Amino acid sequence: MTASVDATPYGTHAPDRLVAAIVALTRALPANRLGLRISMPLRRIAINWLQGRPVDTTLWGGPVRLYPSRNRCEKSVLFTPQIFDQVEREALAGAVDRKLAANGTFAFIDIGANVGVYSLFVGHRGGSSARVVAIEPQPGIVDRLMFNTRANPGLRIDVVPFAVADREGETEMIVDNDDSGGTHLKESGSQGSEHGQAVRVRCRPLTAILRDAGITAIDAIKIDVEGAEDLALTPFLREAPDDALPRLLLIEDRAGDWSGDLFGLLRARGYTISGRSRQNLVLERNGARP
Repeated sequence: MTASVDATPYGTHAPDRLVAAIVALTRALPANRLGLRISMPLRRIAINWLQGRPVDTTLWGGPVRLYPSRNRCEKSVLFTPQIFDQVEREALAGAVDRKLAANGTFAFIDIGANVGVYSLFVGHRGGSSARVVAIEPQPGIVDRLMFNTRANPGLRIDVVPFAVADREGETEMIVDNDDSGGTHLKESGSQGSEHGQAVRVRCRPLTAILRDAGITAIDAIKIDVEGAEDLALTPFLREAPDDALPRLLLIEDRAGDWSGDLFGLLRARGYTISGRSRQNLVLERNGARP
C-alpha cells in the first residue's frame, strides 16, 4: 500500500482542539523513558481520533505535515520530538555548530530520508550555511518529503528520489504496510516482512548521486535503509578519496543483515564508534578535517 499524500496547502490540516492539546502535552513531557511511557496512551487517543488524517504542525522551528498512523518516525516527532534520536541529533548539532563557527558550509547527506526529519533538523540548525541532499525512493513517502521541503523554502534541501545501491538501474522494494520506516530493498539481507507490496524503484550509486548534486566534500552522512547499508556504502567507501569521506557517520546497526564486513571497511577508512543509541551508531573519522 503506497503511503497516502495530501498536497493541499499547509495549514489545511491544522490540528483540532483535542489533537492540539495532546501534542502540546506530549511535547512538554521530559525527554526520557518516563516521558515516552506517559505519552503512549495519549498518542493512541490522538491517532485513533485522526483516522489516518495528517497534521500540520511545526518541527525544529519550521512547518511540516505529518502522518502519524503508519509511520513510526512521523508519530515520534509529532508527539515527542524532544525524545527522538537524542544521541544522533546531539552529534549532528555539535558538528553543524562547529562548522558554522568556522564560517563553513555544512554538507549533509541523508540516505533513507523518509519524510525529512533529519534533513529538516540539519537545515534549520545550519540555515543558509547548511546544504542537504535528502535521498528517499519510497513512493508516497518521497512525496511527503517533497511537501515538507517545499514548506521550508528558505532551506537548501535537494530531494533525490532514488534508492542508493551498488549499480545504476532499478531494484525491487518491499513496502511495509504497517510502518513505512520498515520498507526495505528486496535484495538486501533485511529480515523485514516480505509480505508487503513489491514496487520497482530507481537506484543509483552514492558516488553518482553526489557527482550530480555537485557535492565534493561531506561533513556528515546519516543512513537508515533497513539492512541495505552495505549496498549503499561499500562502493563509496572503497572508491572515495580521503578528503571526500565524511567526518561524521550515523548508521543503523544492521550488521546481521549485511552480506559483507561493512564495519571492517569503516575501521579501515579510519572510523571509530563515538556514540551509541538503541538502534544506531555514531562514528567519527580520525584525523578528518574539522
